Amino acid sequence: MDKFPQCINNSLRNHGITKVLLINSDYEPAMILKKGLEKYGFEVYYFANILTAIQDIQKTRRVNYEMVLCDIQIRDTEYLLFAKQVREFSHTVKIFLLSPCEFEDIVIQNAMMAGVNEIIRKPISAEKLNIVLQDYIDGIKNPLDSALKL
Repeated sequence: MDKFPQCINNSLRNHGITKVLLINSDYEPAMILKKGLEKYGFEVYYFANILTAIQDIQKTRRVNYEMVLCDIQIRDTEYLLFAKQVREFSHTVKIFLLSPCEFEDIVIQNAMMAGVNEIIRKPISAEKLNIVLQDYIDGIKNPLDSALKL
């Protein structure tokens, strides 16, 4: 059964946000998420790890995406370096961390200071993920609350 039911691309209004970078070391779930986002009209690019994404940004000296979805584990710290690097080249890219773990307040604060926009707790349904993405597309002022309340 498809985790992302058929939908009309207009169901998630893309106001200029079309390119999404997906970073996830677990290939199968990444492809399920990629497929789901593509059904909502996003153009999704995939890297298996953060270091490859960092190398891509260093090589091109720019960020070619409007949103980044980065799957992390609690012991990961590369995402801080990655977020800082993205922020060197763009302050408009939306950076989301996806994790099955709960984080201490200090970890959340460090992530936000590094430039992460939001930490989304997994598992998350396509519907709830689209609510979070829509909040950012629509320019919500305090978007962190949207995922934490889900």
